Amino acid sequence: MDKKAKVTVIGAGSAAFGLSTLVGILRHPDLQGVELFLHDIDENGLEKIRKLAEKMNEAWGSGVKINSSVERGKALEGADFVILSIAIDREKCWKLDRDIALRYGINHYAENGGPGAFAHTARNLSAIMPILQDMEKYCPEAWLLNFTNPVPRICTAANLYSSIKTIGICHQINFGYFILAALFADELDLRLPRDFNFRWNDRSMSLFQVMSKKAREKFIIRAWGLNHFTWMINVTEKGTGRDLYPEIERRMETISPSFEPLTQEVFRVFGLLPVPGDCHLCEYLPYTHNVSRKTWERYDIQMYDFEWAEKGRQKMWEKIERVVEGKEPMEGWKEVETERGEFIIAGILKNLNSYEEAVNIPNQGYIVNLPDEVIVEVPAILGSEGLIGLGGCELPEPIAELCRRQALINELVVRAIVEEDRKLAQEAFAIDPMIDDLEVAKKLLDDYLKTFDSYLRFKL
Repeated sequence: MDKKAKVTVIGAGSAAFGLSTLVGILRHPDLQGVELFLHDIDENGLEKIRKLAEKMNEAWGSGVKINSSVERGKALEGADFVILSIAIDREKCWKLDRDIALRYGINHYAENGGPGAFAHTARNLSAIMPILQDMEKYCPEAWLLNFTNPVPRICTAANLYSSIKTIGICHQINFGYFILAALFADELDLRLPRDFNFRWNDRSMSLFQVMSKKAREKFIIRAWGLNHFTWMINVTEKGTGRDLYPEIERRMETISPSFEPLTQEVFRVFGLLPVPGDCHLCEYLPYTHNVSRKTWERYDIQMYDFEWAEKGRQKMWEKIERVVEGKEPMEGWKEVETERGEFIIAGILKNLNSYEEAVNIPNQGYIVNLPDEVIVEVPAILGSEGLIGLGGCELPEPIAELCRRQALINELVVRAIVEEDRKLAQEAFAIDPMIDDLEVAKKLLDDYLKTFDSYLRFKL
């Protein structure tokens, strides 16, 4: 392998993302000998992650050359792959995105879809567009692996306003396997409480990991659609190729109504099982946001727990510090679940013709009834020329229409922000399925722009 291959990680000074990225790259046999360059604007966090990387590199014999810098140009110079995962006051701003919409009677998840996602996109693009420009200067041939949400909007911006080859990556398909595990719990030898459902807490997350892993060992999902809005087109049993949809339909009649109730109802209406689970599925549909009708409560949507996330992050930093200081072994860390960026890098670098279940790339006939060039999430084969999406999928027309609406909103939002065009932003709000009042659309947009003015590079 070319030992000069350089992988740069932007946003490396993060406890969760930095750790999983390091583990993935340093343990992958096809990436031994690469240069790993870590970058973050948080010098303290970056230094901790660099020390952790050195410790892993030595313990695992990875032979990786590790560098770090707070200077972005230095980190990007000559890179072959750039991994991007950044967040700007994530929990603080996310909560504001949600609370502002609540003033207008809109109760929503506010991360990737709905009006709150406009503000999220605007903040992140304000930081990411300069990164894309620096990549064009320092590493124009590099691949960008984007993990930053909203994934399709960041990838749309890269596709429309830069020459950088971009792949969006998300692990949400794991939730699809979690759903299958709940449906086929008996076959997987899982004992679940009758009223079992996903919650944002340590116990639920641990069970989620066990369940999705068990389902992966037995089943195969083929899903197409948009990020956080994909649909299981094929679900088969490993080894036998048995089509599981007839059994899914039967088991859906007996599963607890408390388990992902929105997913269940959408399945019964449209006949396909959505992948993302209720937390993300609700971001693109008009069924859960109405405050006066309490539809959020009716479907028992689980809002992300900001306090739980902060406590978990603090615990992770404490653990990292103990490991770096030699006070705790790295026991079990080589088995940490990753976001699979290392597999995509290896597939391209080594021309492996390897398979990935879910990548976000411009549509080139992969989903025949969605427009070309919109960012879709599809299975793909990876080789030295990049990615080839598995194509020929035709979504059921009602589902395709839901996806077309979101794809258009994604493009309008990105164009509005980068081109500083308030009219395009108003159009995006006007067709958002959560907004049914044009006066609310105007006021809500104004509220977001005023609240986050200090974060925004672009002025609408």
